[in-house]
Amino acid sequence: MKKIIATLALIIACQATFAQNIDTLFEKFSKEQRAESVSIPPFMMSLGKLFMSNEDLSIAKGISSLRILDLEDCPTNVKERFSEQVNKLHLEGYEPMIQVNEDGEKVRIFALPYKDSIKELLLVCSGKDDCALIQMKGKIKKEDIAQLVNEQTSKKDGRE
Repeated sequence: MKKIIATLALIIACQATFAQNIDTLFEKFSKEQRAESVSIPPFMMSLGKLFMSNEDLSIAKGISSLRILDLEDCPTNVKERFSEQVNKLHLEGYEPMIQVNEDGEKVRIFALPYKDSIKELLLVCSGKDDCALIQMKGKIKKEDIAQLVNEQTSKKDGRE
């Protein structure tokens, strides 16, 4: 009986060790050749908000920090490894909002909800040509996102 419990504990520990998370991906791939990584901490976000128009501020006011990883200029083997790692990504607590798969390019948007707002938005792009990871943290109201989508849709459709 002790061997079975010890074996199960070891298996669970190994799975936790190999599980991918967002921080691991940022850390691992930001060091790759020609990768571009930008991190905007809360203090810099608050400074940037001082220079935004009221229209742009509606959604940005809820974002406290932002991280971007762009692998567009990286070699193909890096993009392939990124796509593999993204498929192994462990996103406990995140809810998928949008998933698009077109011509081998995958775009997925996940939200980490908290009460009546979104604590974190995660945009993951993977494919042959373009790979990117964008993480927005803060307290984003769902109404603000809906308003932004409506505004952008009306502009695109020419209904403005």
